[in-house]
Amino acid sequence: MSIAIGKDDLEETNKTFNVNLVIHILIAILTVLLAMPLAHWYISNYVNYAGNIRDVYLVCDISIIASAISFIGVPYNGLQLAEERFFVYCSTDVGAALLKLVVTWLLIDHWENKVLIYALTMAVMTAYPTLIFVIYCRHHFPNIVRLRLVRDLQAYWYVLKFSFGVGIGTAMGMVKHQGTQLIINAFFNTTVNSAIAVANVVNQFIQMFAFNISKSIAPQIYKSYAANDENRYTYLVCLSSRMTFMVMLMVSLPFLLIPETLFGLWLKEIPDGTLIFSRLMIFDILIISLNSGITDIVFASGKIYVYQIVVSTLAGISVITGFFAVKSGCGSDSLFYCYMLFSFITFLIRPIILLQIIKFKIWVLIKESYFPVFLVSMLTAPVFLLHNILNVWIFLAVAMLWYMIIVWIMGLHKDERTAIIYKTKILLTRI
Repeated sequence: MSIAIGKDDLEETNKTFNVNLVIHILIAILTVLLAMPLAHWYISNYVNYAGNIRDVYLVCDISIIASAISFIGVPYNGLQLAEERFFVYCSTDVGAALLKLVVTWLLIDHWENKVLIYALTMAVMTAYPTLIFVIYCRHHFPNIVRLRLVRDLQAYWYVLKFSFGVGIGTAMGMVKHQGTQLIINAFFNTTVNSAIAVANVVNQFIQMFAFNISKSIAPQIYKSYAANDENRYTYLVCLSSRMTFMVMLMVSLPFLLIPETLFGLWLKEIPDGTLIFSRLMIFDILIISLNSGITDIVFASGKIYVYQIVVSTLAGISVITGFFAVKSGCGSDSLFYCYMLFSFITFLIRPIILLQIIKFKIWVLIKESYFPVFLVSMLTAPVFLLHNILNVWIFLAVAMLWYMIIVWIMGLHKDERTAIIYKTKILLTRI
């Protein structure tokens, strides 16, 4: 849809929307038809539940139906993101999180059937954004979401083929995540498992920032590519890679600088290995984030298969290499060193693949993204020397302030600093 909007083609945008809507409705129906009987069979044969087994069936059915409804909302959500209406998307997430918090708190002292109430809440929070997205899009983009049956089978095939290409990367991401759990479970004790689980929470928190940064820039990359504006999409790819890394490093710094203090506030006992695992995971995702803009421009081109297969294969090999490293007697942290090694190899290969797909000025990416990021990282590193000199919170405050100064001077262009100052002044005048 971003490509069609970038071409300023309303008819093509409406066609793309309806093709995606039909596909997602079929996915929703297929999910219900397959998941319900399979889930009921699994429950009747394998689930041991001390309470009323009917509650288990009910929770399962409600969850499946809610998921199916959420699938139907995907094209509407995609349209909002393509039109860069991020407020609606974010506000539904915030609303859902707050309601979950309130209901979970109330469950402590209220209601007898807590499992059912909790499941109903989760299901409603999964499904309700679809209603919000549909209402919003019908009000603001009536011509785009106008329903019609698209009879061009080639259009459906193109979307399915593209989705399959995207799915390759998603599946390999799941393999890497689940493979880590399986390897740790097979070779190490529950203490190491606990440490990995805690580190994963930190990892997901930091990745959320990277995802949101790249998502906010991605529609502009797609539109610029569709409009054949090479200078614009080159700048945006560099900006996405640079800003994603710097924002992630900013969020990661507290966990790199004072992890003992932060984990101590959260946990009564910090499992052995938590600190090293969290640091290694952070380094891994920082390496991956360096090329976030490249992924968006490859997706904009539509030529994603070679890129996805190469990147996914390297991710799979990293898991296999990690497995053999652990099996040969190396420590649990060797798994993440393997991940970092292959993430770095992927970082080097991605620009090469990009050159095979589209015309792109790699030297501009090196100059405008990689070099500033390298400078910011190197100039931030000396702050670690203050760890044993200052109070822990003063140390963190000084480190964060120093990092922001370095980013302002070395990480941003002059016109970007000017734009930030201008926007800040406008915001202050409104207040």
